[in-house]
Amino acid sequence: MASNRSKLLLMSVAAGALVLTQIPSGHFTLGSDAYAQGHSGSSGGHSGGSGGQGGSGGKGGQGGQGGALGGGSTGTHGSGQGGPSADSDGQGPKSKPTEGRGGGRPVWAKEGIPEVELGRLNVARSPSQVLDRQLKEALATWVPTTKEPTGITIAQLYSMTASQFAAYVLANFKTTGFVMIDSPLANLALLRDLLVDSRTQLTGVTPASVNNLAAIFIGSAADKSIPITTDTVIALTTIMGLKVTDVAAVAAMAEIVRQAISTAHG
Repeated sequence: MASNRSKLLLMSVAAGALVLTQIPSGHFTLGSDAYAQGHSGSSGGHSGGSGGQGGSGGKGGQGGQGGALGGGSTGTHGSGQGGPSADSDGQGPKSKPTEGRGGGRPVWAKEGIPEVELGRLNVARSPSQVLDRQLKEALATWVPTTKEPTGITIAQLYSMTASQFAAYVLANFKTTGFVMIDSPLANLALLRDLLVDSRTQLTGVTPASVNNLAAIFIGSAADKSIPITTDTVIALTTIMGLKVTDVAAVAAMAEIVRQAISTAHG
């Protein structure tokens, strides 16, 4: 009988090991987006329906149609795990401080945020550790010399004005080799990185202006079917504890980017 129990115990251990080894290593953004979904509030989802936050919408890695850097849904590989523990002090590469994320209630839990449909932008409610980790992943996978279909580099693409960026996306999105940052979490992590001190850590990028690059990140992170308004930008920046110098201008430019991406997707 003891021998049979030993055999059963060994079989159980082996089965458990098999289960663990068969879990595929997920994509970093998928893991982080899923983590954010469990912690984000309000309505959301790709279509703007209520009850969930939108995940990343990349169409492929570098070299594929409508490729995505910085954690597109089929982009770079990573840990695919949930966020750090609640008492973790996860830091981004430059350890920039984040405004409005002190102790107590998070910024987005306070009053004064416009009631507006945010869709995928609801992931801005994710814990700061999640955005820190997304920033680290986006910077780790960023290759400024990556070529776009017309021969320009991706760093040059993100140095364009929001209108130029939108026009380029519209003209080249379905061309093999097109690459952009598509993940909402990656875009919002880069937005936070930019607005904290008006500088970006994306090497090789010389922003047309802080507001233009901010609009590119917001327009890329947003739902394809939900228009971006002044209230959208106010709500988003309030949730993240950030500020932009010209809310109306950023909203208008971000909407141009969103419309271009929506049209390009067809």
